[in-house]
Amino acid sequence: MEATLANGAKIILRLEQPEDYHEVELLIRAAFWKAENKKKLNGIGCDEHYLTHTLRTAPEFIQELDFVAVHGNKIVGNVMYSVAYVQKPDRTKHPVINFGPLSVLPEYQKTGVGSALMRHTLRVADLMGYGAVLFFGHPEYYPRFGFKEAKEFGITTAWGANFPAFMAMELIHGSLSGVTGSFYESPLFNVDNEKAREFDRMIFCRG
Repeated sequence: MEATLANGAKIILRLEQPEDYHEVELLIRAAFWKAENKKKLNGIGCDEHYLTHTLRTAPEFIQELDFVAVHGNKIVGNVMYSVAYVQKPDRTKHPVINFGPLSVLPEYQKTGVGSALMRHTLRVADLMGYGAVLFFGHPEYYPRFGFKEAKEFGITTAWGANFPAFMAMELIHGSLSGVTGSFYESPLFNVDNEKAREFDRMIFCRG
């Protein structure tokens, strides 16, 4: 699919392929790296590139929603989704999906790449029959796509909290009606910092 950015540039949105993996992991590293993270992340500036690496082989991973944005011959953005659930008070699990990381090369940020990826993949997820999306992200950015605070649906985090960065959206109207409970995403989102550091060391040696 082709999309037009705010500056008139054209990008292609397509599914990620195995030959894209290394380029995408470097993209994600560039998008999220912050020197101030090194103390809490065992010496690295982000762990999202390692998260991506592990998610691809996880049973929760949704391959049909793993999209890249391409400008010319360069991959400039990526988003991926995974299966999650809301555990209701009676311990039953209501299936939902979770997205992330959403990554855009620094030089392409604020050009519309992220918005194009989000709008396209949310449409695809809807067509695939998924009912709702829950995730953690910037509360100033994601409401433009229709996201609301999860507390409006009576859903908390796994540890029983609510805050503006914890958001939800129904893809199918009423899919979260009466679904109160706690949100659980893949355990891979609890990244092993030591493994992430080792992955970061080797990423530049891969061709």
